[in-house]
Amino acid sequence: MSTQQPDDQPVLVSPAYLAGRGNPAAIGNALYAHRDWGWTSTEAGQIFVSPHHDVHVAYLPNSRDGGWRITRYHEPLGMPVWSASFSRNTPTEITSAFTDALVECLESDHPHPSHFGPDNEIALPADVLAERGWRTEHSDVDLSQHSPDGRAYFSQRDYDVDDYTELKGDGRAMWTMYARVDGVDGERWHADFTSCTPLYLLTETARAFSSTEPVERPRSGIPERKLPYVTTTPAPEPDPDRRQSAALARTPHTHPAAAAPPPGPATSDPVPPVPFRRR
Repeated sequence: MSTQQPDDQPVLVSPAYLAGRGNPAAIGNALYAHRDWGWTSTEAGQIFVSPHHDVHVAYLPNSRDGGWRITRYHEPLGMPVWSASFSRNTPTEITSAFTDALVECLESDHPHPSHFGPDNEIALPADVLAERGWRTEHSDVDLSQHSPDGRAYFSQRDYDVDDYTELKGDGRAMWTMYARVDGVDGERWHADFTSCTPLYLLTETARAFSSTEPVERPRSGIPERKLPYVTTTPAPEPDPDRRQSAALARTPHTHPAAAAPPPGPATSDPVPPVPFRRR
């Protein structure tokens, strides 16, 4: 009788874009750690608000695509400038690459030097992917790049869409990242970015999207249909300090830090509404 690995055994998985969602609480906990950000919970999910109230980062598990939506406004309660969305099954590491870079740049008011390329030019996401061996193709409607295994894609729209239509989500976004293991119509996660999304945020997301570094998951967290297409190895046993830190990262904050998204399924019951909080 063969012995199977326990479903909760941590393993290292690569590529990250096929590793499964991971724990969305890690994103909320990281945002909550920035004490100058506000937060609130509603029946729809959790919303984090930047210090100047011009950026909202929302976890909306019961929306059409679930997952996260980030919106930048001209001013508090003003018109939106750009938005980015990550569907419910987007790997946490890819979403957090965007939110971490966003917080960093809001704090510094300018991109970090790592966001630049030669001669202080903004590094482009397409260049990052090309350097990592992604194949580029052009068509009449877009530029697309494919991962070496052909299961992850980055596309850039090559035609104009009205800004209002794009921001409403009624038209195709300027940039899209997605991955799948099935055919053209197979299930996939996707992340969409509208035209005015800062390129340095896209570039940092593209770095995480195309990274060859394995990510950690419980064995049960890897979708079964993706197992034939990923490489897994047992995760090394962490030392006691790391084990305690990991346990804290997996555990949503208790009141009053209840804004961190729960690590359970995206379809779980929403958190009851609480007043807006400013730390």
